[in-house]
Amino acid sequence: MNPPGFATSARSLPAFRRFGMLVGLALSAALLAAIVHDRGTRVEAATRHSLAVAVGVDRLLHYEIRHLERALRGMAGDADGYVRDYPSQSNWDISSAIRSVISRNAELQDIDLYDREGKPIRRGVSEYSSRTDFQPPPGQEDLRVGSLRIQGHSQPVVPLALRTPDGNWLVARLRTGELQRLLEGLDIGQLGSAAILDRGGYLLARQGEAGHVGKRMDIPVELAAGGTTQVRRVSPIDRVRRYASFTSTSGYPFVVAVGIAEREVLAPWWNYVISASLLLVFYWLGAAYLVRRLLSSETARLATQGELVRHADWLAKAQEASRAGVWALELEQEKVRASAQAAALFGFDKKPDLIALEDFFERMHDEDRERVSREFAESLSSGQAFHSEYRVVLPDRRIRWISARGARVEGEAGKPLMTGTIVDITERRENQAQIERAEMQFRELFDLNPLPFWVFDLESLRFLAVNEAAIRKYGYSREEFLGMTILQIRSPEDQADVLESVGDSAEPRESESVWIHYNRDGRPMYVRVHSSSIQFDGRPARLVLAEDVSERVAYEEDLAWRATHDESTGLLKLRALIEQVDARSRNWHTPYGAAYLQLRDLEVVSPTLGRRMGEAILAEISRRLSGVASAYGPAAYLPSDSFVLVARDARQTERLVADMVRALSEPVEFEGGSHRVEAWIGVAHSPGVVPGAAEQVVDHAALAALHSRNESGAATEFRLEMTEQAAERLDTLSRLRRAIADNEFELFFQPVTCLTTGGVVALEALLRWRQSDGSYVPPGHFVPLAEESGLIVPIGEWVLDHAARAGARLAAVGRGDIAIAVNVSAVQFLQGTVPATLRQVLRRHGLPRGALHVELTETAMLKSRETVRSSLEELQREGVCVSIDDFGTGFSSMAYLRDLPLDYLKIDRSFVIGVHRDEKNASICRALIALGRGLGLRTIAEGVEEKGEYDWLRDNACDYVQGFYVARPAPLEAVIERLDAGRLVVSGR
Repeated sequence: MNPPGFATSARSLPAFRRFGMLVGLALSAALLAAIVHDRGTRVEAATRHSLAVAVGVDRLLHYEIRHLERALRGMAGDADGYVRDYPSQSNWDISSAIRSVISRNAELQDIDLYDREGKPIRRGVSEYSSRTDFQPPPGQEDLRVGSLRIQGHSQPVVPLALRTPDGNWLVARLRTGELQRLLEGLDIGQLGSAAILDRGGYLLARQGEAGHVGKRMDIPVELAAGGTTQVRRVSPIDRVRRYASFTSTSGYPFVVAVGIAEREVLAPWWNYVISASLLLVFYWLGAAYLVRRLLSSETARLATQGELVRHADWLAKAQEASRAGVWALELEQEKVRASAQAAALFGFDKKPDLIALEDFFERMHDEDRERVSREFAESLSSGQAFHSEYRVVLPDRRIRWISARGARVEGEAGKPLMTGTIVDITERRENQAQIERAEMQFRELFDLNPLPFWVFDLESLRFLAVNEAAIRKYGYSREEFLGMTILQIRSPEDQADVLESVGDSAEPRESESVWIHYNRDGRPMYVRVHSSSIQFDGRPARLVLAEDVSERVAYEEDLAWRATHDESTGLLKLRALIEQVDARSRNWHTPYGAAYLQLRDLEVVSPTLGRRMGEAILAEISRRLSGVASAYGPAAYLPSDSFVLVARDARQTERLVADMVRALSEPVEFEGGSHRVEAWIGVAHSPGVVPGAAEQVVDHAALAALHSRNESGAATEFRLEMTEQAAERLDTLSRLRRAIADNEFELFFQPVTCLTTGGVVALEALLRWRQSDGSYVPPGHFVPLAEESGLIVPIGEWVLDHAARAGARLAAVGRGDIAIAVNVSAVQFLQGTVPATLRQVLRRHGLPRGALHVELTETAMLKSRETVRSSLEELQREGVCVSIDDFGTGFSSMAYLRDLPLDYLKIDRSFVIGVHRDEKNASICRALIALGRGLGLRTIAEGVEEKGEYDWLRDNACDYVQGFYVARPAPLEAVIERLDAGRLVVSGR
């Protein structure tokens, strides 16, 4: 009969086959379920995504229509007033406020006014304004939406009708292109579709396509009362099946439809199906191969199984007695008879021979031998049972722990014996030692941890144990700690939170918040608490680690302060002020005002007086304005020369501005002198108690500050037309950019005449901007704008190139001795590229040294002195003469006249006017001429328009003149013609 193991082996193969079949079937079922679930998941995800996109578009549409509704409500009262005041007007003369609304809302084609019966009262400004009667759309709402209208070749529009307080109707026509814009860039795949419809199902806008506007589509009946719904349908437009979501939650009669193509949703799923099918095929092929291999090896395995079973039986019997042995001591002979396992425990050979007792003691550990010997002798003499635990050292130097027990008995023939057992307790003693080490490590971790540690009772809240770090940190002695509760290191206001934390049973506990603890001296500490529940002396307790984060909290507070405040002045940053005003304005209950202050000429203080003086002046102004703001509201600083102060009550704005002006009226005193600070101030008020309007109010005040440069008075109040002027400024900038590409600029030339010889020595190139109607934009209108925007750099390069062309033209007609003088902007010059550009144009047009002159303003001289010096020296090496233009009108400094390589000094026209009859101007001109002669500079007088001025300058040793008296600016060919005709003389001007 075969052993039981053989029967088990014989049954194992069929069981394995059954197991493999079950696993294969389970895997197949699981993959099928995963495929079905994956398909459902993808469809559900696509449906949720389409709904999320639809709701997002619906929300944007709601904001858009609500914005337009607010704009129309703002116009309603003005429209009624206009009808009452001007009943005989046939066309609607739109006010500045209405024009502003239309300019800010490009999505509106036009706005008309109808009476309550729908008869037209006023037309808008568009050529598509309707002259027919208006039928108010049905409904009870004040704002009603009409049906889609397509007017000729213009963009389709949707009428928005708002009932005015007098019962009239303001009708705005919303371009569907704005609705089309809301649908651009949506994440709905290549075959996805998004559309906006009215409640009748007519298509108002569709993503990427405007040609289907006006078509009617079926809307789910569930959407009649608003809300959202989802369907799976085929689009009647492109025949694509999609998972579509419809939503109408904006409060307006519009429906947003978003669909994601079924083909795109399920494309990855089909890949998954193919992969799963291949996996199943490979599994069944592998399973079949494995079963075949197992069948071939089954016979060999059964042949050896019997031997393995017998050895397993022997091993099991040996393991039963592996950890214990029996011994017997014959007291008369002091010989020990030990079992094989007992002998093995001491490292002796497993043999039945007697072993000398002293051999056993020799194997004991040196530290245990004497103790065990004493205990054994006492047991023999007293007759008491022997029990001892000790270590033995095996021949291979391993140490084993033994627990030995024994007692005296009578043997054969009454011979005394002591018999007993020995057990290997090495594992238990090692575990015990490990526990003891862990306890020691915990005690050291607790006592020597550099962070405060303590244990407190969960019921009484009393401290049960504290470490040295807690004693040092909190200043209490250990005895004082153990007589306190944890509430005594917390403030009374925190006791409720402490009790709630103690009652929290969640584990582990790591406080995300920062708590405040108090030491014995009452000094607060910011701590982060980590705790865990433990059993301490059989009672529920909690182990707490308190991490002192005071420095980190201080650092974070400093970072937070730096994020919202300017370090140099201590005032708020502008973004922080706007957020603060928006947050607090809800509680102010009244409109508020803002004053925008921009310091004048502060950027030239540091180059002139030194950086430290500039910083000191800024700090003093900041201190004064901060003191002013403390009585009104928050204040902010905008590097590097602007401040914003807010009055919580708009009625106090005038007093705020007066205090600001008073604060700036006193000059800033510093060592060696004083400096009077001037500023431009703009004022704006909030449009009522409107949340989130602070940024617009500050922008309006800043715009008013820009306008205050050209207006007198302490401050300039924001006016609505300023936005129109700003828009015009932006339009000029846009046209200025196009003017460079469209070659709309021209150069006119004005001769510079020598007062000694009467000959023309140079032509000053003057930039002109020609318009399509033949008129010219004044340079004073567009040149400052070009300098502020940086467009002066490409324009200046264009001027240099065309001035060089003019020089080449003069050389071609035999006038190569006449130089071309070019005005170079400070912005362009400070970039350091002017010398290289001049070399290029001179080389390109084959001009000699001295053919071009450069004219610079004093502003360029005062900025970046080393950069200016380097560029001027490079120009001098190239043979280019340099003139100082409009000398005496800026922030003059004699230092640059002395230190910089210059050639000419141009006297500004303001000093030349009436010089022959105005003694003050005459004194200034004499001084400037003498200054130039003393510095080795030649002088040029600008703006000479009278013979008396010309004669006075000639008689007072001025070198050169230019102005209308000599010749007006003209195109180059006209100037050449005059030169050839000899008409450039005073009498022939």
